[in-house]
Amino acid sequence: MAKTIIEVAKEILELKKEALNPNKMYHIANEMGLTKELNLNGKTPWASFGAGIYMDIKENSDSIFEVVATKPMLIKLKNQVINLEAQMEKNSEIKESKTFYNERDLHQLLTRFAFVNDNFKAYTKTIYHESSKKSQKGVDKWLYSDMVGVSFEYRNYQKELNKFIGKFNFLPIKIYAFEIKKHLSVGNFREYYFQAVSNSSWANEGYLVALDIDESDEELMDLIKRLSFSFGIGVISLNSQNVDESVILARAKFKEGLDYSVMNELSVKNADFKKFLESVEEFNIEKEYRSKSEFDEILNAERLESYLKEKKIKG
Repeated sequence: MAKTIIEVAKEILELKKEALNPNKMYHIANEMGLTKELNLNGKTPWASFGAGIYMDIKENSDSIFEVVATKPMLIKLKNQVINLEAQMEKNSEIKESKTFYNERDLHQLLTRFAFVNDNFKAYTKTIYHESSKKSQKGVDKWLYSDMVGVSFEYRNYQKELNKFIGKFNFLPIKIYAFEIKKHLSVGNFREYYFQAVSNSSWANEGYLVALDIDESDEELMDLIKRLSFSFGIGVISLNSQNVDESVILARAKFKEGLDYSVMNELSVKNADFKKFLESVEEFNIEKEYRSKSEFDEILNAERLESYLKEKKIKG
């Protein structure tokens, strides 16, 4: 039997053990594959999800939900014991700390997420724009992605199948491009999104990435959905409290073909991108240790925790 909105929301709140905005609940549920059963049609399924919860609270005297804050709207289970004050203080500390780190400090978070998340299982590489060959002022604006990535579909296959793939010269890979920002808001989203469209559309999939996007902002979420539907660049919300639980708010549209003319220009002008292509071309599943060293380092949970505190991304 298919689950209802109420059942899915209850499962998410029990899992997260904190008060959540319905938009946030929806995107967590979507990442876990729980929204497929709900058959929420339309361009803003999270709004329909939230409406189901709001109506239950308003019209059902036996509702299992309780509103504990209004700006933003936060909901918990009635029988759930949470420390709302500590949660709000934690969120406040996150916002205050955001002025201390820079965009490139977030690369390590994306490297970890892209590797552990089942939608990617990718290796990433930072592209240092400043090392590129100099061109006439303005010519290369919005040309370079902040990071690029690659996933090898066969990396978890058995040795015999890997040899079969190699013999028939078939290497199933996917190339990603990432544009990284500190924060997204209604005021800056269009500019940042079209920057990602400009410098990421050459890849199989392109993403705009930012830290702790406010998923309770319905106008922003609607904007993310509409532009992603129209232009195909996805959006990732990095979670500073638990990087592995970062959320893909909008999935990128997969493109079969790569734009080789742009890739050639990037390769000519930037040594990091050229090296990335070489590493992908020379990747050998039986010598994965060597290939890993040519991509950005993937920190384990303990080292990542230290990194987040060192960079003041997490208190």
